[in-house]
Amino acid sequence: MRKVFYILLVVFIAGTAAAQTETRVAKSIEGKVVNYATNEPVAYTNVGIEDTFYGTASDENGNFQLKIPEEMVSGYIFFSSVGYQSKKLPVATLFEKEFNIIKLEPQTYDIEDVDIAARSMVLARILRMASENTPYNFISGPVNFNCSVKSEKRTNDTLLVTEQAEVLIYDKTGYRTPSKTDAFTMRTYQLKKDKPEYSFATGITNFDEILHLDWVRNASSVLNPALSNRFDLLLAGEPVIDGKPAWIIAFSQENPSLSGSQDFHATAFKGEITIFQEDYSVKEIKVSAKSKMHHRQGKFLAVSSNNSNYFEDVAYDFIVTYSKLKPEMFLMNKTYTYKGEQVKEKTELTVNSVQVENAKEIARRDYFAE
Repeated sequence: MRKVFYILLVVFIAGTAAAQTETRVAKSIEGKVVNYATNEPVAYTNVGIEDTFYGTASDENGNFQLKIPEEMVSGYIFFSSVGYQSKKLPVATLFEKEFNIIKLEPQTYDIEDVDIAARSMVLARILRMASENTPYNFISGPVNFNCSVKSEKRTNDTLLVTEQAEVLIYDKTGYRTPSKTDAFTMRTYQLKKDKPEYSFATGITNFDEILHLDWVRNASSVLNPALSNRFDLLLAGEPVIDGKPAWIIAFSQENPSLSGSQDFHATAFKGEITIFQEDYSVKEIKVSAKSKMHHRQGKFLAVSSNNSNYFEDVAYDFIVTYSKLKPEMFLMNKTYTYKGEQVKEKTELTVNSVQVENAKEIARRDYFAE
């Protein structure tokens, strides 16, 4: 049976080739299929004449060529690819240019029209697209971020510490290769201080914990495509921001995991992420969480059994906003018990400017010791 199938297939191909040889070609259409939002090539797009089996596919770089028979010049040529809205154009209009750029829009979803299970899959798909489009939506390195940071600490409702500093961040690769490892090895920083003896009261800047909130750069939590099925997802709204439609996706974990919450000892975890619909760029991340304990150098570190110097009964929230290819602002509020006292911390990091030309390379991270 299989042998007969192959014989028929060969006969079919030979017949098709003969037919094509006999067909008179009016003109050859050439062009490239790209993503409307990012201008990245769309590989292996189906390109064909409507209501016929006549067609081709774009190559891995989005390029295509299709010879149009004379009897089909009055027809329509269609372009379709998984994850994109199909497009149909009159053949005659493509004759007008020697090289055509065909822009396909990423598929948008009417989320309210699907059931809960399917809706969750759609939201997971949006999160995955946001992650995959990060290299196109955010700045690449080498780059400097000129920032200002302000930290306040209150113990038993008494303001004890207010610290301010200018910070220069150097990112060798920027958002081109988002991952935890790349972010840690490629990002360094330097605190600019007026007095040589300047230091935070704890002797530790904890600046790494602030940078760790940049989930877009780290490809962390809901922006890690491998974790999308580990969250409860809900469409919280579809606002228009700066004239552009967006999705607000609420996410949570009933039993928070380290990979999901980015907190080694989390007991509660939920948040919202705002994503623009036109290009899947992240606008804002908001999170609130609780934890049994925190390491003094950050929530992403475990407190060992022989360590008695840690924060207890921790509750915190943070907001990270993005604008113009870069992070814009980090704000974190944290309350906890430390050595029997109630402590409240507020840290705000603002990115004031970006420098790409002649970016200053920084060799290491600027830590302070006690």
